[in-house]
Amino acid sequence: PAKILCLTFTKAAAANMANRIFGTLAKWVALDDAALDAAIEDLEGEVPDRRRRDHARRLFAQALDTPGGLKVQTIHAFCTRLLHQFPFEADVAARFTVLEERAENDLLARLRLGVLLDAAGAPDSALGRALATAITVAADRTFGEAVDEAIRARDRLTAWIGHAGSIAAAMAELSILLGVGPDETVDEIEATTVASPILPATEWPAAAAVLAQGSSNDRDRAESLAAAAAATGTARVDRYLQVFLNADETPRQRVVTKATQTNAPTLAARLCAEQKRLVGLVARRRAARARDRTTALVTVADAVIGRYRAEKDRRGLLDYDDLIDKTLVLMNKVDAAWVHYKLDLGIDHLLIDEAQDTSPKQWEIVKRLAAEFTAGEGARGPLRRTIFAVGDEKQSIFSFQGAAPDEFAAARVHFQRAHRETEIEFVPCRFSHSFRSGPNVLGAVDAVFAAPEIFASITTDADGIAHSALPGAAPGLVEIWPLVEAEKRPEIEGWDAPFDQVSDENPQVKLAKRIAAQVTALRARGCRAGDVLVLVRQRGPLFEAIIRTLKNAGIPVAGADRLVLAEHIAIMDLMVLADALLLPDDDLALATVLKSPLFGFDDAQLFDLAHERKSSLRAALADNPVFAETAARLDALGEAARRETPFAFYARLLGPQNGRRKILARLGGEAADALDEFLNLALDYEATETPSLQGFVAWLRAATTVVKRDMDIAREEVRVMTVHGAKGLEAPVVILADTTTRPSGPRDPRLLALPRAGGAP
Repeated sequence: PAKILCLTFTKAAAANMANRIFGTLAKWVALDDAALDAAIEDLEGEVPDRRRRDHARRLFAQALDTPGGLKVQTIHAFCTRLLHQFPFEADVAARFTVLEERAENDLLARLRLGVLLDAAGAPDSALGRALATAITVAADRTFGEAVDEAIRARDRLTAWIGHAGSIAAAMAELSILLGVGPDETVDEIEATTVASPILPATEWPAAAAVLAQGSSNDRDRAESLAAAAAATGTARVDRYLQVFLNADETPRQRVVTKATQTNAPTLAARLCAEQKRLVGLVARRRAARARDRTTALVTVADAVIGRYRAEKDRRGLLDYDDLIDKTLVLMNKVDAAWVHYKLDLGIDHLLIDEAQDTSPKQWEIVKRLAAEFTAGEGARGPLRRTIFAVGDEKQSIFSFQGAAPDEFAAARVHFQRAHRETEIEFVPCRFSHSFRSGPNVLGAVDAVFAAPEIFASITTDADGIAHSALPGAAPGLVEIWPLVEAEKRPEIEGWDAPFDQVSDENPQVKLAKRIAAQVTALRARGCRAGDVLVLVRQRGPLFEAIIRTLKNAGIPVAGADRLVLAEHIAIMDLMVLADALLLPDDDLALATVLKSPLFGFDDAQLFDLAHERKSSLRAALADNPVFAETAARLDALGEAARRETPFAFYARLLGPQNGRRKILARLGGEAADALDEFLNLALDYEATETPSLQGFVAWLRAATTVVKRDMDIAREEVRVMTVHGAKGLEAPVVILADTTTRPSGPRDPRLLALPRAGGAP
């Protein structure tokens, strides 16, 4: 067992696989001879002899005694182990720490803030000019998100800058690609725009007077031209362009009406010629603006990335990308051949699960691990060494994490050639049978992807997609509901319109009600709530509407499969408790805490306490004998907050003081995952920071923490999930609630990859 390495995609999959192996081997120990023979025959297709039966019974003990345990792990865990074995050769700190996603986000957020503060303090520096550009073209949050997106693509960004030689050289490349000169500025293009040889600015008032005699459209053009004549700077350019272009800067179909063309043909011809001249200038201005914004973004992002790498080196940290990169560098080193030798002695069988989600760099590591399997004594030794990979291109949905489904087919070709050259058997095995669905469901899928232009988008197989159901599989049923369309809404005066109420006529609410009615009908026919899985493209209004409607209908629902921790109502209550204890005069925080499950005040109690008070809410609470017990409890919590660490404080609150029981009683069992993650983060915070309640709450709010809830459990609840989150799950009833929205995601990308001069992105 020590010489088998199994690589899979997620920690959960690795744990599940190891548990299934141990569970199966443990059962074999307790089976009698006949039952064990039947189990082995079912697995291998032939009846075992006594020697093989005895060997099967010893496997459980062998697996338990394997040094370091079974090697069933993610590729990142494998790389971590390898780098800890060979830190000198890999040029990493001997006792490096893996930077988890939450800590990475927090570190990047602090470094980004530091860069922006330095930029604000030195306005004449490159960073200062970049910040000035960012302030004028984007909101701070939008620019911050763009910086984060650039940092996530730091490998490509730094490769681009390194290839060009500097940021300035990279921006010069971009300028040429966009069709503007490296030194050409937006101001110069705008000056050229209004300095027209066809229609000089001195003639704008006369032209406006002629247009003012025409129809309403002509009068609108006249008004824009007159406003341009009176304006200066960018406003002058924008008003001038309104004469010739639509709001989206596309050319107007007609600059002037037919009547004006008849009455003033010379002016009409000049305006048409001017429109043609401006189209190219507008494109150049857009290109120059994009170049300037990119320069600002790249300047800030490069500074953050540089500080991020320096901070990791100083503290001995490696993030997940570093684990792959450092391992690949190690395995490519000529002087680390003995590392390959030691690895070669340790691995005889290599298994790759979920291979379609493996990135190109990860495939390179796999190829180097298995290189000796088909070379020299590694190929000709007495023990047959094997590599086994299972994957399905059609199931590759993690491209945003670097997955490259085409690499699966390329890897198959690579290993097939290597085996053929050394005359070792290679068995490509294609499975077309589905173990989950019947012929009607599979037929519907095949029909959707029947056209070559459709199936070519998800598979490299030239023959397309064809599924087969297992013999005896239930036929299944596919229902296609008519679209739920929005109805015309009556005009409502702005002051009378509800602030956050969703109308019952909203199509998302109507669809959610129909889904709830369908689930209710299914349950009436004997279907369990846990048999239903509702899938959406993304978490949003429809996602929330479905969960809310199912809850209102009394249908057990598991809640969101993924949630932002600081936005969960239970965690918000715990954090606002800290605010109330740290800031006794914060009346809003205290009122929120009193209304929370931790204290359970109703509206009447809170009104009696707060109405006509002469002091702060905390003082009013202490002075009112009716609420003496609550005041004493708050004082005790305040004293505990000053004395205990954040984890100890919240663990006592949620445990012995029954806070968890109160929260779950009001919010349901789905809040348990959020509470557990909250306590885990409190413990993590104390391991790296000076423990204080104020520091912990600020740290928690500074970076987004996403909790991924495990939905692969046998609970009698309807599961509402995204397609990505549901990968690997199954259910007797699957409702695709969101099939007609545009496939590009909730928003257009902020960063676009363009080809360089040599063709590389």
